[in-house]
Amino acid sequence: MTRCPTCAHENDEFATVCTNCRAFLQNRVPNLNLFETSWGILESPRRTFRTIALAEHKNYALFLFCGFGVAVSFTVFWYLRLGVFFHTLMDVLPFAFAAGLALGLLSAVLLTFLYHGVVRMLGSPRKVKQSYAMLAYALVPIVLSVIVVLPIELMTFGMFLFTSNPNPAVIKPASFYILISLDALAALWTIILAVKGTRIIHGFTAPRAVLAVGIVLAILLGTFFVGSDWILVLMEKAL
Repeated sequence: MTRCPTCAHENDEFATVCTNCRAFLQNRVPNLNLFETSWGILESPRRTFRTIALAEHKNYALFLFCGFGVAVSFTVFWYLRLGVFFHTLMDVLPFAFAAGLALGLLSAVLLTFLYHGVVRMLGSPRKVKQSYAMLAYALVPIVLSVIVVLPIELMTFGMFLFTSNPNPAVIKPASFYILISLDALAALWTIILAVKGTRIIHGFTAPRAVLAVGIVLAILLGTFFVGSDWILVLMEKAL
């Protein structure tokens, strides 16, 4: 809680104006700068998540969700070997990117409400827009992997990245395992940031924050593995 210096009224930790006397409690943050905020998330998560919570406009959150959607789309193409349904890499790329953007827009809604429902169930008083912005900026490492690592993977393995004939691990094993490890580290970093953001913005203890993120992650992974067969069926019918 934040005590008003004018009337001593107790306000929410992230309130910028006192609800009793309308005195200013802390500096306003009208907008978020994508590059400064993204760098701040990597360099100083605690301070930056507070800035995100205080920001009046949660700028670039949808862009980050779209980057996450592209990462999920290419991961599905790799994991399920969906390249067998296409002739060339140039056939795969537009489909994978379009599916990724759609997934990103969908995840901005569904993932936010899933996460917010979980944290509310665990006692958070925060608004859904704070959950939305926190999740979006926690995705920065995954978005960076899409920008930096994915192009290297595509240039190194081409169409073989999405097929098993031969497996890309056989073509260039050292490169494959290094690049996959970088992707895994980005995913792990995002999970750690989500836990930190949950602690800072929702005021949870470490175990409760881990529980909240763990529940969301378990639901997402469970949905993916249950739906993987349906993805293959849809691809066969569509292509």
